Amino acid sequence: MQTLRQLRRTRELTFVDLALLTGIPARAIAEAEYGMRRLSHHEAEAIALVLGLPPAALFPPQPRSSPRVNGLPLALAAGLTATLAVTTLAATVIPAAQRQWQAALFHQAGVWLAATTSAPDLPVVAPTPLASPSPSLRATPTPDALAPLVAPAPPRTPVPARPPQFYLDDAGPHGCPVQPAIGRVVITQGYGVGTHAPAHVWGAIDLAVDSDGDGLAEPGPSWYAPIVATHDGVAKVTMHSYPAGHHVWVVAPDGLWRTGYAHLAIVTVIDGQQVRAGEVIGLMGDTGFASGPHLDYQVWRGEVNIDPTELVGCSGDS
Repeated sequence: MQTLRQLRRTRELTFVDLALLTGIPARAIAEAEYGMRRLSHHEAEAIALVLGLPPAALFPPQPRSSPRVNGLPLALAAGLTATLAVTTLAATVIPAAQRQWQAALFHQAGVWLAATTSAPDLPVVAPTPLASPSPSLRATPTPDALAPLVAPAPPRTPVPARPPQFYLDDAGPHGCPVQPAIGRVVITQGYGVGTHAPAHVWGAIDLAVDSDGDGLAEPGPSWYAPIVATHDGVAKVTMHSYPAGHHVWVVAPDGLWRTGYAHLAIVTVIDGQQVRAGEVIGLMGDTGFASGPHLDYQVWRGEVNIDPTELVGCSGDS
């Protein structure tokens, strides 16, 4: 005697196909196939109608005792969890989308089942067996039937691409060389003023950390703030120099651009080391000629000193 699984597979029906054609949840069909439950009289009649069999053919004998794991037959315990997960999802999603289609398909089946249950004394003529399911029953549902499931996607608002934090273009290296864990970076001395004059020789900006949002830098959060390279290149390290203290140059691969980082408390790279944009090269300090912890940051294009104010994107110290 063929099992329900064999009958279903010889007719090239999936759990979902049979669930749609009978109105029985796919999970219930799977449980019946694996011997976890018995089909009710109504379920057996519905499945038999689709498979072209007499209902009595689908009442399986009592399962023989066999080794079980957590209540499941040992041979089925490994694969059943994944199978039921797939059939549960299909049974909960697909019938909702096929409500109109399924109702139309089973109008005649419902009439036939109602007749057999309401008039048990009348002879019942079984439907003509089908060698294989009709292609129309397995066809893809019409768009109207899928309308409750497939809703038009809302229009997407284009999101402009964000530029990278550090990049080098014709204007120079973009990005802030100070990357504190807390607070924001402010400019404590502008380009070409004070100790940065004349600009073509000493042009730079001083950067430090404001942790309380008042626009003024504080020594506490400025000490040992990470200093990063703003572009790729080779590090040129000078220790104990004057007036720059512990100083690092980063020379771009094209040899045209270079950036200077002065007054570092600690240098974390060695001379000649290849560094990448955003890589830490030292920690903020006050070595050399400095009145407090800050970074003196210079940008050069060949032999021309460039104002880096717009490149770093930091606000001024009021």
